[in-house]
Amino acid sequence: MAAPVPPTQASTPPSHTPIVTDAVRLVRVLYTPSAVFDEQHEKPTWFLPWLVIAIVCLVIGYIQAPYSQRVIELMLQAIPNAPQLTPAQLHSRAMIGVFSTPIVFLIFALLGAGILFLIASIAGASVRYRGMLSATVFSQVMVPITLLLQTLILRMRGAPGDAISSVADAQPALGLNVLLSSDSHFVQAIYAGIGPLPIWAIIITAIGIIHLEKAKKSAAWAAAIGSYVVTLLIGALLAGLQRG
Repeated sequence: MAAPVPPTQASTPPSHTPIVTDAVRLVRVLYTPSAVFDEQHEKPTWFLPWLVIAIVCLVIGYIQAPYSQRVIELMLQAIPNAPQLTPAQLHSRAMIGVFSTPIVFLIFALLGAGILFLIASIAGASVRYRGMLSATVFSQVMVPITLLLQTLILRMRGAPGDAISSVADAQPALGLNVLLSSDSHFVQAIYAGIGPLPIWAIIITAIGIIHLEKAKKSAAWAAAIGSYVVTLLIGALLAGLQRG
């Protein structure tokens, strides 16, 4: 008589999401956002996606560092009695900007998630802050895409000295600023923030809220658009203050 076969135990899924999985999700969210957010409905993830985006931004920022040095040089030239920095000092300042980018991105993600949570709650949706943060971080996959496109455009223009003759040249137009321009740095930043990539980010955010939190479409779209408008205004205000 054959010995009884012991029952097989179902394998327990890992309690964490591998970074490779989230890296793939960041690509998939561009064309199948519904499926990506459905996969993490029970446990929305945000840290590893943020880490992947941060690493990509650091790599792109390092490649773009010579152009950032040129921008710092032009900014110092516009300041009376500004100290003359050596190329090594300019490089150091440029690298500070490179390494601060992920932190700035994280701050805006946390802020954006809070705005999403507030607007969605006002609209009557029952949502989790973690879910709002996940939707925000995944939508910010547009950040490295934007940086990559700007870097490619700058490199096509030539060396930093040839590609950048003013501070404004450091950010090639990818939005409404292709068609419109303004003497106001605030308005110009608004134009720059309206374009295909930001609109794509809004769509991803709204779909994320719908599938992560099972919220009504009206509340999800209100939160996504409202958060975009608020962060756009904040970014434009900071740009206006930075450039005087």
